[in-house]
Amino acid sequence: MPADHQKTRSQLTRFFFQVLSSATQLRNQVIGTITLTALLVAIFQAEMIAANALDYSTSRALLTSLSREAKIFLAATIGPFIHQGPRHLTDNLGVLLVAGTYLEYQYDRSFLYTFYLGVGYLAAWAPLAIGSVGSVGASGATFGLTSWLLVHSISRLLEVGYDRVLDLRTLHAAAVFFGLVKARETVVILGMVSGADDVTHFLGAFIGLLLGLKFVLDYHDIQLLDL
Repeated sequence: MPADHQKTRSQLTRFFFQVLSSATQLRNQVIGTITLTALLVAIFQAEMIAANALDYSTSRALLTSLSREAKIFLAATIGPFIHQGPRHLTDNLGVLLVAGTYLEYQYDRSFLYTFYLGVGYLAAWAPLAIGSVGSVGASGATFGLTSWLLVHSISRLLEVGYDRVLDLRTLHAAAVFFGLVKARETVVILGMVSGADDVTHFLGAFIGLLLGLKFVLDYHDIQLLDL
């Protein structure tokens, strides 16, 4: 009995360390997504502290009280990193965690950082170019991420069809479903663009689609033009 007990303990210990090792490996592969998430949460906390210090009930109230010039400056400089309230933040974080984790695991965190900054700022600056005070939040970047996710996940399923082999790549179907749900939101927005937020969301999705196509073609080592 003591020998059996010792063997069981040894197996449980080995299993625990295997799980811990797998969790650590996964964390290291999605550290970029974790970093962006932590950064957005920290910045929102700073917004709330500033709002309380200036006697505003919410961060949204603080942002709304700013002059037109100040709103334009914020949208142009740190727009993709600030949010108007907890719901605004959590909605974007949910998409970032799902899409960011999926894409970073498939590619590399440098792609994720480049994509977030490029798409986030281009989508945020577009309303400013047409005379709006702009919009804030990570929505432009997250709409772009879901476009990239959709293109990549479809390409992985096409691989399965091309190879005629059913394997773990079929799990990318879950990502396709998620991407299609967000794509539907983009189509709805296109039919009723009514403000800076809608412009940012649509352009984020559109730019994300273009960049996503480029990244996916490179991922599969496909060249459309033989130059």
